Amino acid sequence: VPGWDCHGLPIEIQLMKERGWTKNKVGRVPFRQEAARFAERFVGIQKQEFKRLGILGDWEHPYKTLTPDYEASIAETFFALFEKGFITRDKKPVYWCAADETALAEAEVEYEDRTDASVFVKFPVLEWPNNEDAQKLAKAVGKKASVLVWTTTPWTLPANVALAFHPEQTYRIWEMPDKEKVLVGEPGWKVLEGLQKEERKASLTIEGLSLEGLLCKNPLNNNESQGVLAEFVSREEGTGVVHIAPGHGEEDYAVGREYGLAVLSPVDDSGRFTQDVLPISLAGKTVWEANPIIVEMLSKTHQLVKETKISHSYPHCWRCKNPVLFRATEQWFLRVSDDFRQSLIRLTDDVRWTPEYGKERILGMLKVRPAWCLSRQRYWGTPIPMFLCDGCREPVRDQNVFAHIVDLFRKNGSNVWFEEEAEGLVPPGTKCPKCGKTSFRKENDILDVWFDSGVSWMAVLRKRLGVEKRDSVMYLEGSDQHRGWFQTSLLPAAALTKEPPYKEVLTHGFVVDGEGRKMSKSLGNVIAPQEVLEKYGADILRLWVSMSDYREDVRLSQNILDRVIDTYRKIRNTLRFLLGNLADFDPAQHGVPFEKMREIDLGALAHLDLLIREVEKRYDSYEFHLVSDKICNDFCINLLSAYYLDVQKDILYCDKADSLRRRSAQTAFLIITTALAKMLAPLLSFTAEETWQALREQNLLDPNSGDNLESVFLNPFLHAFPFPDLNRHAERMAGLTRLKEAINLEVEKKRQAGEIKGANDACVSMAGNSSLLDLSADDLRSYMGVGKVDVERSGAEPLAVTSVGKAPGAKCNRCWIWREDVNPEGLCVRCADAEKETVAASS
Repeated sequence: VPGWDCHGLPIEIQLMKERGWTKNKVGRVPFRQEAARFAERFVGIQKQEFKRLGILGDWEHPYKTLTPDYEASIAETFFALFEKGFITRDKKPVYWCAADETALAEAEVEYEDRTDASVFVKFPVLEWPNNEDAQKLAKAVGKKASVLVWTTTPWTLPANVALAFHPEQTYRIWEMPDKEKVLVGEPGWKVLEGLQKEERKASLTIEGLSLEGLLCKNPLNNNESQGVLAEFVSREEGTGVVHIAPGHGEEDYAVGREYGLAVLSPVDDSGRFTQDVLPISLAGKTVWEANPIIVEMLSKTHQLVKETKISHSYPHCWRCKNPVLFRATEQWFLRVSDDFRQSLIRLTDDVRWTPEYGKERILGMLKVRPAWCLSRQRYWGTPIPMFLCDGCREPVRDQNVFAHIVDLFRKNGSNVWFEEEAEGLVPPGTKCPKCGKTSFRKENDILDVWFDSGVSWMAVLRKRLGVEKRDSVMYLEGSDQHRGWFQTSLLPAAALTKEPPYKEVLTHGFVVDGEGRKMSKSLGNVIAPQEVLEKYGADILRLWVSMSDYREDVRLSQNILDRVIDTYRKIRNTLRFLLGNLADFDPAQHGVPFEKMREIDLGALAHLDLLIREVEKRYDSYEFHLVSDKICNDFCINLLSAYYLDVQKDILYCDKADSLRRRSAQTAFLIITTALAKMLAPLLSFTAEETWQALREQNLLDPNSGDNLESVFLNPFLHAFPFPDLNRHAERMAGLTRLKEAINLEVEKKRQAGEIKGANDACVSMAGNSSLLDLSADDLRSYMGVGKVDVERSGAEPLAVTSVGKAPGAKCNRCWIWREDVNPEGLCVRCADAEKETVAASS
């Protein structure tokens, strides 16, 4: 069942851009109606593109996340999670994109290098903690002392409420040139030593554990800043002291909750300081504009010890590419407790990961998995279907309300949420279960679009297809989805079913150019799939994919395409040759049983049987590049084209039409062609179907075989057939090909020397021992494609070419082989018989 995630920011931004709208210029409902039409238009375009690629699916009945039935499943899953206690509403810092004015989930953030101000700031001490060590230090240093703090986000200093010390870190008092005392941890000693050439005097020490409860003054706004303890404080960088702003950092928020600190976040949706900020002169400035202003303020008040520039990895919005903020706002979260996180980690053992390192990749993310911020402050998405009581401000927990909303979504779609006020959405007589009030406010935020796709296992597999077990379910996506779809599907499924939604997860790399560079218009190295389709056809694109090792990034260039085209041409010509030589073959009348077939045909079929076994194994392990290598290179090119089909031409063209040798070859050809069509179907779908239809049109498919004759895709995948003496025939075939290669080398030497014109007039002498000598001399000559073979069985040495000379006799005018039985009319005995039969048949 093909499907589309239809909601989300990309559509909203593009539609706003096309129409020249902003959120203030267009109503929510009219915009959502237009966005649905926009999404449906591209669903139609993409559907045709996918069909052109040969992708099979129920294209007339896809799933779309904007349809009422799917949106109802989203709401139903949300409510189930809420009732189990996984959904909460809280004010805490989240990733916030000021450009798009919305919260972001972890999966929507990517890290890029950014240069920022790195400042070392003094926080004057107001009061030392009331413990023996701290009081002893206070007595020794006097009144004028400060704590040195390092930060790369000066704009967060107005929201500072605490300073964090590592409980096991040793801190020292340094005396500055102006006699001021500065408290730093070990990293900060190096900072102070490097400031000036004057000698710094390091004196008293104190353990971080004794600094809990210290009171300092925020140098920007004179607010108090409390000393707290935190294990995350670094001992390698900065000053060993971290400034804490619970409204602007996840670790800061956790410390704030532990100590009951205020959560300040004087920044609005667009990333500008509000009127609540201190100092008030920052109001209206963006946080990025505020950075240099804050640095200047600190410098003027002599609280800035040092400023440098630092290049560091910083979170950016993966859609608009702008840097994001940490900002505390009221949001809905999917809670990830320590116990739940451990259960997620355990469930990865129940999944087959391809490649295997995919498991380690997702484990690394799950181990530090934060709560999932579900809220988005945008228009285009599924609404968060919750009500807040006007009385107690608590979310309404009422199963009747939940069932009513799910039913409304299923009947009308989610737009009904924005078309009606809260009183028109709740069932009549609804009361707040907590305080009994009957007045409610509905939530206007939408759900993270990853929640839409994260419940597809419920909406599509369970609700639509009735798939309760996950044994047949694979999730396949790019390697970036370990933090995206794979996680956002795992969390709700694990919470509700205690199982992953999938049995297998397969990930692939991304398309880069021939030199491994990311494709971009500015570099001029983009090759669009549509261009390849229009110029070369879908199977060239499919073959390139199947020949690539998708476990890493996949390279594409014109040179690479040229090699793929060359390979495809050889495969297609092989199939054309096989089909062309079956024109007069009726399987029921002319088929030859295994026990009567020639050795070379049995050898080819033995290799086919081994190929089927190998291909089946490689398909099962999703090693498609090895599938294409085995089928295309090893079998079609190296065995069939280079040897088997080449030496068969003499039999096919020159034997009597109904000779056993010719019918044996055709029997093998039909088995090989049918098998290739089935094995190639997942890779070269159009070519495989074209081959199957050619077999069908020539009445070469056996209606009693159990195959569905209508299409190659309506048959089970090919399995190895019970082939007699498989290994013996395969080994003899391998021996024939090796011997043929050796003979070709010697024949070519004689041809270049002018002693013979080619293999047809060559007499090859060989000596040694081999099971190949059990073959008749005429068969061996035929398998080697030469005029004559002389063999001397001797010793235990392998069979080897001893000499090559001119074959005796004369050249047959029909088969062009030098024979000793050529008659006065210029025909060998075989060709004379074949010609008589042809004349008799025509008369």
